[in-house]
Amino acid sequence: MLPLTSLLLDAAQNTASKLPEINIMPEHIDMGGGFQIGVSVFVGWGVTLLLLIVLLLLYKRTKSFTERPKGLQRYMELIVGGIYNWSRSKVGEQADRVAPVVLTLMSYVAAATLIEMFGFPPATDDLSCTLALGLSTFVLVNVTALRTLGLKQRLKRMSSPNAIVFPIKLLTDCVAPFSMALRLFANVLVGGIVMKLVYAVVPVVLPAILSAYFNIIEAAIQTFVFGLLSLNYINEAIE
Repeated sequence: MLPLTSLLLDAAQNTASKLPEINIMPEHIDMGGGFQIGVSVFVGWGVTLLLLIVLLLLYKRTKSFTERPKGLQRYMELIVGGIYNWSRSKVGEQADRVAPVVLTLMSYVAAATLIEMFGFPPATDDLSCTLALGLSTFVLVNVTALRTLGLKQRLKRMSSPNAIVFPIKLLTDCVAPFSMALRLFANVLVGGIVMKLVYAVVPVVLPAILSAYFNIIEAAIQTFVFGLLSLNYINEAIE
């Protein structure tokens, strides 16, 4: 009985020694001279530059588009038209203002998460990045509400059915960007932790299968949910 117990303890210790260290604190790059830059900031700027280059190339291609879409034009119209129709179903006439911003935010979330497939740490596993995205949505929600309703009507609706609920609705609006930031951060972080554990325990075959989910499907889910929450918050603010 003792040898079996000792064997199990040894196996548990060996497995534990292989597990990676988990650190949720942002990493930094030493630029010299006592200057440091966050890894997520570096990756985020790289993603932004990449998106700008892609958009510039796509813009040049739009000059050759025809009335009958084909090839790349067909997919571009499918994506852009889908986002506009989706936004219109949520926020009505405000879709013309909201859809481009929502599409931009969703593109950034997708690119900043999928960058992990190329060996870079995803920018979205840093809370500062996801908080910036949440605050961007907060600005979009309130600017859209003010332009649609005006300040007086906006305050009136936040005080409906009576003034007692105004502090609650105000707090809800202020908490929303932090909620979105934590949700996105936690989901990306958990996916990364699971993959590290899988690589440590089963380094072959299984990681390749799971990475298809955590690097692609999970990124698509998080992108969709971020866009959905943004549109829902806007709809609540202007209805």
